[in-house]
Amino acid sequence: MTDSSSPSSPVTDPAEEISEELSEPLAELSIGPWWWVLIRGILAVAFGVIALFSPGAALWAIAIVFGAYAIVDGITEIAHAVHVRKTLKRWGWLLFAGIVSVLAGIAALVLPGLAAAFGALFLIWTIVFYNVMHGATVIGSASGAEAKGRGWAIFAGVASIAFGVILAILTFVTPGAAILGLIFAVGIYAIVFGVMLAVAAITARASGKKNLTVQSV
Repeated sequence: MTDSSSPSSPVTDPAEEISEELSEPLAELSIGPWWWVLIRGILAVAFGVIALFSPGAALWAIAIVFGAYAIVDGITEIAHAVHVRKTLKRWGWLLFAGIVSVLAGIAALVLPGLAAAFGALFLIWTIVFYNVMHGATVIGSASGAEAKGRGWAIFAGVASIAFGVILAILTFVTPGAAILGLIFAVGIYAIVFGVMLAVAAITARASGKKNLTVQSV
């Protein structure tokens, strides 16, 4: 018979565990020079503010960045295709993909507004498709279960499908409003993520100063 008063492993506080789980991603983000992480946070917040107060400019900036990336990626892909043309039988497909990427990048730089609108609509329809399919999958799996949370799972699936259908209707009726809502969502996310990066950078700097102080003592 064991004595209940005998020493055992320390009991961890659930609140401390949650705090550690939340702080681990911030610690990973703060790896490296703290000022570089801080700059990333400031840029993210700046982009988020621009997206909220000037969504057209944010959409234009996204198109420009995509265009530059597509051109660089396409040129790299073309160079790769030419390099492996003697060893890879289907190198032509790689070359074709690179040419398409370059042309898409040029189109995005020449017509950034059109490219950004098309890309935003594509992303919105991807979200619609995901929510409808995910909701149907959840309902299908929950309908054959006998667990206590079956009703909540079915409700979550119905809600996911309803969100996808509503978003699809809004995109059909007012595509501009749907794109605007997407930009606002991205802006809010960028601000929150930027603040998290800034906090991680400042925390890393304070921790570094503290360690230096301890080592000097």
